Amino acid sequence: MGYWGTLIAVQRNGRDLVALTDRNAELRIHASARRGDGWQVYGLPENVVIGDADDLLPRLAKESQAPVLAAFIADSDYGQMAGLSQLHGRWEAWLDASTARLFERDHLVMQGVSKADANQQAVRMIAGFGLPPATAAERATQWAREAGYTVPVGPVRQILASRRPPGVSALMRLPWKRYVFAEEMFFALLDNLGLPRGR
Repeated sequence: MGYWGTLIAVQRNGRDLVALTDRNAELRIHASARRGDGWQVYGLPENVVIGDADDLLPRLAKESQAPVLAAFIADSDYGQMAGLSQLHGRWEAWLDASTARLFERDHLVMQGVSKADANQQAVRMIAGFGLPPATAAERATQWAREAGYTVPVGPVRQILASRRPPGVSALMRLPWKRYVFAEEMFFALLDNLGLPRGR
């Protein structure tokens, strides 16, 4: 069974983040979640990227005095991501929009919607959330600059546009080994936005 919940990257730097303790957020401790420079990754079971009445992400950005990045991961298959910073505001993007569209289409077909109509509805759902990958990548690199990291846009755009890690080496993998879990995409994005790995 895959991961289902929201991953949140926040620069804590010893601050007491009440917004997280109020929600009983779980500190993620596996290797890809460990970060340096005061960054930590937390997990919550619910989706706080879409429709969060408590405005958790703005509260975290204010409490941490740093940009915040979050992704709701749907059973490790795809994700809805939001970045927030004081200077550049909020931006949103899909992690693997193609898979999200297929899942939504198939869900609608199981509910009795014709495949053609289901596909159109799924396409509209994808279009209704987030920025196109190229635009989202530009906003993500702005986010990184505000967090103190200058990074190239290409690898970020590649992650947001496909389900594979950036670089030529990903193309060298056997086809059945190219699948990447959505949470792995999120952690790869953290790498390519400059957030250092922790020890």
